[in-house]
Formats: sequence, C-alpha cells, structure tokens
Amino acid sequence: MANQRLTDKTALEEQTGSGDLYMIVDVSDTTGSAAGTSKKLDSKYVIQTDKFSLNNTEVQALNVTAKTLVGALSGYMITPISCTLLITYASGTESSNNNLYLGYDSTQILAYWDSGSRFYGGLTDDRTFIFSGGSPTIKGVIAGSTLNKPFKMWSNGAFNGGWSCDVYLTYAYTKVL
Repeated sequence: MANQRLTDKTALEEQTGSGDLYMIVDVSDTTGSAAGTSKKLDSKYVIQTDKFSLNNTEVQALNVTAKTLVGALSGYMITPISCTLLITYASGTESSNNNLYLGYDSTQILAYWDSGSRFYGGLTDDRTFIFSGGSPTIKGVIAGSTLNKPFKMWSNGAFNGGWSCDVYLTYAYTKVL
C-alpha cells in the first residue's frame, strides 16, 4: 500500500524465494536524498534456498539428463553453501552402486563440488543426505572458471531403485569483479 510505513506491513514468515524483492537504501547513491536512494533488491543477490522435486523417472535418468538446480547469471558465479536431499522410498532396493554429483559440469566425474559415493545403495527407507562441499577433488570443482556457469546434479550411471527426492539448495550469486 502507498504511504504505509514498512514497520506497519505484515511480516513474511518463511524464507524468501526466487523473484522475491527487498527494499534497501543505497547510501552510495544520493540522487534520491542526501541519506541515500531507495531501491529494490532481488532475493537472488542474497543467500537463498530453492526447492526442486525429482520423481523416480527423473532420478533414474540423472546420468543422461542432469538437473539444473540454479541457472547461470551473466557476470556472476554461483556459490553453493549446502544441499539437502530428502529421499522418499517407494519400492525396490537401489543396487546400481552409482555416484551422485553436484557441480558445474555434468560431463565430469572427476571435478565437482560434492558427491555421494554408491548413493542410496542398499537402502529401503526414507533418508536425508546433507552435502556441504567439503574439500574439492584434486581436479577442482570444474575445469576453468565457475563464472556464468549453472549449478547441476547428475550421476555417473542410471539409478535403478524406486525412490524420489526433494532437493533444497542453499546458495548465493556472487558478482565477479
């Protein structure tokens, strides 16, 4: 509402998501007033968490169709903070012994941000997996720069168990100067 104080507005009682806006005063821009200029700030420039749901068909196809978790933004790199997978078991046992990868280049199994070895192998119940990046492999997280690169999830082979997952990725876009 126009002419309503910010402190009189209702509170957002959940995490911000893609497209949400903040109001900010840019004190380095004095075109609006000597104290600064009011501007909007897209939540993607602040730490945020996005949720993605993968059904069993999408999970089993991660080796041929990587899931883009965060799209590239020109002039920025994606800085992942953590990734939590909530696995929902449906049927069968995962026996593929394949690895799950999180990173920037889905053609790689040697350079990635984090991975799960023999992922979900032999399990027959709901599980939670939390990835935090750890130490990069000796090959790094990508050949080249992460500038202007999307962040993805993929596998080195087809999973064969009956499970789906919700993926919660916490990250920030970082401007490369």
